[in-house]
Amino acid sequence: MKVDKKQFAVIGLGRFGLALCEELMEQGAQVLALDIDEQRVKLAADKASHAIIADCSSEDTVAELKLDEYDIVVVAIGDDINTSILTTLVLKEMGTKTVWVKAKNKFHAKILYKIGADRIISPERDMGIRIARSMLDRRVFDFLALGSGLAIAEVVIGGKHLGERIDEHPCAKSNKLKILAYKRGATIYDQPDLSVSLEIGDILIVAGEEEVLKEKIRLL
Repeated sequence: MKVDKKQFAVIGLGRFGLALCEELMEQGAQVLALDIDEQRVKLAADKASHAIIADCSSEDTVAELKLDEYDIVVVAIGDDINTSILTTLVLKEMGTKTVWVKAKNKFHAKILYKIGADRIISPERDMGIRIARSMLDRRVFDFLALGSGLAIAEVVIGGKHLGERIDEHPCAKSNKLKILAYKRGATIYDQPDLSVSLEIGDILIVAGEEEVLKEKIRLL
């Protein structure tokens, strides 16, 4: 199986894994959905490019599926911590480039980091943090820490910055941050003209150093 860009594998097809497959597909990615449970694989049939019954804690299976060629492999196994750890270990030892793993708790996450997981996902905790930030700060539509000291945020334009050009906004003036795009209504401009004047309700999509981004948002 030849794997091109933007191709992902999701191991474990519970609610989180299925939702991940569905969203990735909607965004135009190629998705391989994997689980040892036949019924779960059937549920994923219309949410993924391919859905296969497979035990990915087996080196032979990982080799046969060529999971080392995928951009990201997500281990979304739910309550079976031992299988999650073993699967992650096998994937890394078999040369999988990038492995993201759903962790059940802090102890689970600590072990996953030690065996080489590239990113730990804690869905309930992460969502709670993002909702709390939105509740506390109406200037931010969404904020996501990316790891390694980086973050991305959707910054809402209010009256204070009405009429400013994009390149006059505080987030555009830091060499530690970059304006990736802006949204106006339902339209996203992913190669923004920095001379555009901002309107109330516009959203700037900003990425860069997490602490610098937090400080800029705090001063808006």
